[in-house]
Amino acid sequence: MTQVLMALILAFLVSLATYNDSLQGSQTAAPEAEGIALNLTAGGDLPGMSKVKLQRVGQNVTGGSFRLTVLPQNADATSSERGELVGTISGGTVALTTEGTLSSAAGVQITIQSGTGEFASVTSGSGTISVTANGENPSQLSGTLVLNF
Repeated sequence: MTQVLMALILAFLVSLATYNDSLQGSQTAAPEAEGIALNLTAGGDLPGMSKVKLQRVGQNVTGGSFRLTVLPQNADATSSERGELVGTISGGTVALTTEGTLSSAAGVQITIQSGTGEFASVTSGSGTISVTANGENPSQLSGTLVLNF
Protein backbone atom coordinates (compact mmCIF):
# COMPACT_ATOMS: atom_id res chain seq x y z
CA MET A 1 0.00 0.00 0.00
CA THR A 2 2.83 2.39 0.86
CA GLN A 3 4.48 1.77 -2.53
CA VAL A 4 1.23 2.52 -4.38
CA LEU A 5 0.80 5.76 -2.45
CA MET A 6 4.40 6.80 -3.15
CA ALA A 7 3.95 6.02 -6.87
CA LEU A 8 0.81 8.17 -6.99
CA ILE A 9 2.55 11.06 -5.23
CA LEU A 10 5.56 10.80 -7.58
CA ALA A 11 3.29 10.71 -10.65
CA PHE A 12 1.51 13.84 -9.43
CA LEU A 13 4.77 15.69 -8.79
CA VAL A 14 6.24 14.72 -12.14
CA SER A 15 3.11 15.81 -14.03
CA LEU A 16 3.40 19.42 -12.82
CA ALA A 17 5.31 21.72 -15.13
CA THR A 18 6.57 25.23 -14.43
CA TYR A 19 6.04 28.01 -16.98
CA ASN A 20 7.91 31.33 -16.76
CA ASP A 21 6.85 34.54 -18.49
CA SER A 22 7.95 38.14 -18.44
CA LEU A 23 5.15 40.70 -18.15
CA GLN A 24 4.69 44.18 -19.64
CA GLY A 25 1.59 46.32 -19.35
CA SER A 26 -0.35 48.89 -17.41
CA GLN A 27 -3.08 49.53 -14.91
CA THR A 28 -6.42 50.21 -16.59
CA ALA A 29 -7.51 53.83 -16.57
CA ALA A 30 -10.83 53.21 -14.82
CA PRO A 31 -10.23 52.98 -11.06
CA GLU A 32 -12.12 50.35 -9.12
CA ALA A 33 -13.16 50.77 -5.48
CA GLU A 34 -10.48 49.03 -3.41
CA GLY A 35 -9.40 47.24 -6.56
CA ILE A 36 -6.81 47.38 -9.31
CA ALA A 37 -7.24 46.09 -12.87
CA LEU A 38 -4.20 45.28 -15.01
CA ASN A 39 -3.78 44.52 -18.71
CA LEU A 40 -0.51 42.64 -19.20
CA THR A 41 1.27 41.06 -22.14
CA ALA A 42 3.13 37.84 -21.36
CA GLY A 43 6.24 36.70 -23.20
CA GLY A 44 8.07 33.43 -22.58
CA ASP A 45 6.78 29.90 -22.08
CA LEU A 46 3.10 30.95 -22.33
CA PRO A 47 3.00 34.10 -24.47
CA GLY A 48 -0.25 36.00 -24.63
CA MET A 49 -2.48 38.55 -22.98
CA SER A 50 -3.50 38.60 -19.35
CA LYS A 51 -6.23 40.43 -17.46
CA VAL A 52 -5.73 40.60 -13.71
CA LYS A 53 -8.11 42.14 -11.19
CA LEU A 54 -6.82 42.61 -7.67
CA GLN A 55 -9.11 43.27 -4.73
CA ARG A 56 -7.36 44.82 -1.78
CA VAL A 57 -7.70 46.13 1.72
CA GLY A 58 -4.92 48.65 2.27
CA GLN A 59 -1.76 47.08 0.91
CA ASN A 60 -2.98 43.48 1.21
CA VAL A 61 -4.43 41.66 -1.79
CA THR A 62 -7.55 39.87 -0.59
CA GLY A 63 -8.93 38.38 -3.82
CA GLY A 64 -9.41 38.89 -7.49
CA SER A 65 -9.38 37.15 -10.84
CA PHE A 66 -6.83 36.01 -13.41
CA ARG A 67 -7.23 35.22 -17.12
CA LEU A 68 -4.41 34.41 -19.53
CA THR A 69 -5.16 34.04 -23.24
CA VAL A 70 -2.24 32.00 -24.58
CA LEU A 71 -1.08 32.66 -28.14
CA PRO A 72 1.41 30.78 -30.34
CA GLN A 73 5.08 31.77 -30.10
CA ASN A 74 5.75 34.73 -32.45
CA ALA A 75 2.00 35.32 -32.92
CA ASP A 76 0.77 37.93 -35.39
CA ALA A 77 -2.64 39.42 -36.19
CA THR A 78 -3.72 36.25 -38.03
CA SER A 79 -2.82 33.88 -35.17
CA SER A 80 -5.49 31.95 -33.29
CA GLU A 81 -5.29 31.56 -29.53
CA ARG A 82 -4.04 28.26 -28.14
CA GLY A 83 -6.44 28.50 -25.22
CA GLU A 84 -7.06 30.24 -21.92
CA LEU A 85 -6.17 29.68 -18.29
CA VAL A 86 -8.60 31.06 -15.72
CA GLY A 87 -8.21 31.40 -11.98
CA THR A 88 -8.57 33.41 -8.83
CA ILE A 89 -6.25 35.63 -6.83
CA SER A 90 -5.90 34.92 -3.11
CA GLY A 91 -3.09 37.03 -1.69
CA GLY A 92 -0.07 39.23 -2.13
CA THR A 93 0.80 42.85 -1.44
CA VAL A 94 0.63 46.11 -3.37
CA ALA A 95 2.27 49.50 -3.06
CA LEU A 96 0.55 52.60 -4.43
CA THR A 97 1.86 55.97 -5.55
CA THR A 98 0.65 59.16 -3.84
CA GLU A 99 -1.78 59.48 -6.79
CA GLY A 100 -3.25 56.06 -5.96
CA THR A 101 -1.90 54.13 -8.93
CA LEU A 102 -0.01 50.87 -8.65
CA SER A 103 3.69 51.19 -7.89
CA SER A 104 4.26 47.46 -7.37
CA ALA A 105 2.56 44.16 -6.64
CA ALA A 106 4.51 41.32 -5.03
CA GLY A 107 3.78 37.68 -4.36
CA VAL A 108 0.32 37.84 -5.94
CA GLN A 109 -0.95 34.28 -5.54
CA ILE A 110 -2.91 32.63 -8.36
CA THR A 111 -5.03 29.50 -8.12
CA ILE A 112 -5.73 28.11 -11.59
CA GLN A 113 -9.24 26.67 -11.82
CA SER A 114 -9.78 25.83 -15.49
CA GLY A 115 -8.51 25.98 -19.03
CA THR A 116 -9.80 25.95 -22.60
CA GLY A 117 -8.37 24.88 -25.95
CA GLU A 118 -4.96 23.21 -25.52
CA PHE A 119 -5.38 23.73 -21.77
CA ALA A 120 -8.87 22.16 -21.46
CA SER A 121 -7.48 19.36 -19.28
CA VAL A 122 -6.10 21.85 -16.74
CA THR A 123 -8.36 21.86 -13.67
CA SER A 124 -5.91 23.08 -11.04
CA GLY A 125 -2.58 24.77 -10.58
CA SER A 126 -0.91 27.69 -8.92
CA GLY A 127 1.23 30.68 -9.72
CA THR A 128 2.59 34.06 -8.75
CA ILE A 129 2.73 37.50 -10.29
CA SER A 130 5.12 40.31 -9.37
CA VAL A 131 5.16 43.66 -11.19
CA THR A 132 6.86 47.02 -10.67
CA ALA A 133 6.20 50.41 -12.26
CA ASN A 134 8.89 51.83 -14.52
CA GLY A 135 10.83 54.63 -12.76
CA GLU A 136 10.83 56.85 -15.86
CA ASN A 137 7.28 56.03 -16.97
CA PRO A 138 5.23 55.00 -13.90
CA SER A 139 2.21 54.05 -16.03
CA GLN A 140 4.18 51.13 -17.49
CA LEU A 141 4.56 47.92 -15.49
CA SER A 142 7.00 45.06 -15.92
CA GLY A 143 7.49 41.87 -13.99
CA THR A 144 7.16 38.10 -13.95
CA LEU A 145 4.50 35.41 -14.07
CA VAL A 146 5.25 31.87 -12.89
CA LEU A 147 2.59 29.17 -13.34
CA ASN A 148 2.63 25.54 -12.22
CA PHE A 149 0.11 23.05 -13.59
